[in-house]
Amino acid sequence: MASLEDYRFVVLHSVERARRNAESLTGGDAYNQGRRMAYFEILERILESAETVGLTAADVGMEGFDPGQLIGLQSARAA
Repeated sequence: MASLEDYRFVVLHSVERARRNAESLTGGDAYNQGRRMAYFEILERILESAETVGLTAADVGMEGFDPGQLIGLQSARAA
């Protein structure tokens, strides 16, 4: 069975890749807008789930990052 550190590595690595991929999208065509929305949904869900169980944004690799910025929104947590 995997250790807690193994799970932590998987989460941090996945969040890092999703953030990097989302932030590298250019162009305002429908395809890239859809991809940005998908990354927003994924990263927002991870952050909400983490907060529900008492983890911070830093715990899941999102310190100082607001997923809403991917789609032109700013959440209260980014303030």
